[in-house]
Amino acid sequence: MRLRVSRIPSADCVLKLWPMKVELTAIFLVALGSVCCKSQAISIDIGSAQNSQNFIHYSVEAANRDPAADTPEEIAAVNLVLARKGNADAAWELGLAYLQGYGVPQDLTQAETWFEKGAIVPERAAIVGYLYAQGQYFPKVLKAADHWYTLAGRPGDLFELAELYKSALENQKATAIYLKLLGMTGHPEVRRAQLELGNFVLDGIYSAGDSPTGRAQNLEWARMIAQELLGQQEYDIAVDYSIGREDLSVDKSMWLHFCKRAAAYNIDLAQHYYAEGMMNGEVRDLSGYDYIVWTRLASQKQTGEGIMLRAITKGMSPDQLKAANAVFDSLVETRKRFGAFYPADDSLRNPDAAALAGMHDDDPDVQLRRAFALEKAAALDGRLYSQALSIYRTVRDHRQTDIRFALGRDSLTGVNGVPKSQAMAEYWLHEAANRGSKLAQELLARLSN
Repeated sequence: MRLRVSRIPSADCVLKLWPMKVELTAIFLVALGSVCCKSQAISIDIGSAQNSQNFIHYSVEAANRDPAADTPEEIAAVNLVLARKGNADAAWELGLAYLQGYGVPQDLTQAETWFEKGAIVPERAAIVGYLYAQGQYFPKVLKAADHWYTLAGRPGDLFELAELYKSALENQKATAIYLKLLGMTGHPEVRRAQLELGNFVLDGIYSAGDSPTGRAQNLEWARMIAQELLGQQEYDIAVDYSIGREDLSVDKSMWLHFCKRAAAYNIDLAQHYYAEGMMNGEVRDLSGYDYIVWTRLASQKQTGEGIMLRAITKGMSPDQLKAANAVFDSLVETRKRFGAFYPADDSLRNPDAAALAGMHDDDPDVQLRRAFALEKAAALDGRLYSQALSIYRTVRDHRQTDIRFALGRDSLTGVNGVPKSQAMAEYWLHEAANRGSKLAQELLARLSN
């Protein structure tokens, strides 16, 4: 493979091949950096040295030499001269050369030394942190990964560092970072930190305190992680209905049914497809602005949804935008009042006590709604607090079996928006039973008698 680079007249001008993206296998997709001066093209052949672990980037000093003389060794030598003069880009490239032993003997100590001088922007520091975190080239050293991820300092870098500490069972350090991230509003890592703190609350690793305020915070985080994980399972079921699996037929109505439920639990893909269903006329838009509202919710977690939101609101009048904002605010308030982003036609949005009591105890969606109904009193009552946390823990830990059991049972009688179907009932009950649901096993045994 030959990479086209350019010869530059100035001895201090540097041409770079910049890393554009880091994959989990630590492969860089490379793009040729632009230069402002007119130049003559040369080629550097790196095909013989490149493999799946290489980070081939080199700065080329443009002395007027024969292009054929620009060997990897000479390029590294030029970078060394520039790096010693304080050129950070050359120092970065020299660090990559020592890291791989390309143009110089491989020397990880030298690589680290030059990275300290050249990894002066967050993207570069994060790359070095990733190498230490994954044990690629450098040994897997948590302290070193901490140094580089902290130096990078972006919310995503800090979240990755917290995850490293969590994996190493250094939960206090992980917690400290998650709590720090809560103050970085406007970034998706805030929500991710809340979810991780919810897991820590349910596992008894962390508590915001035993005061009413602390209990309320603990319950909110516990609810968020329970909803998120159940919502992911419900979105998986929606996908099953969308594409059909084995004995399960494609069913567009059930696909949208479970997208609606997962959307209520803040699953971005479900919110996207729920809004798309409204735009396609497959789902009723109750306010006329619901498709915008659900797209806006999804845009808080996905950049692409933000682009779509701007496109669909571009031609709206000020009055229309005001009305759409009011509907959005109402849905946000719905989550505060009722525990999730329930649409106006959702039976779980605001059931009275009798209606809630009449719902199935073993349905995880109902369990979440009942736990939320306890939250206000639970902040003041230790017994109710423990009860609500226990429900959220049950939903989190048994979501895979319980949601499939509930779907199978509902299919037997055709309730809760599920069509009556003996075949579908048995399909989902078997799915639950195979995941260890005793209730599903017992119900299947009764059906076979």
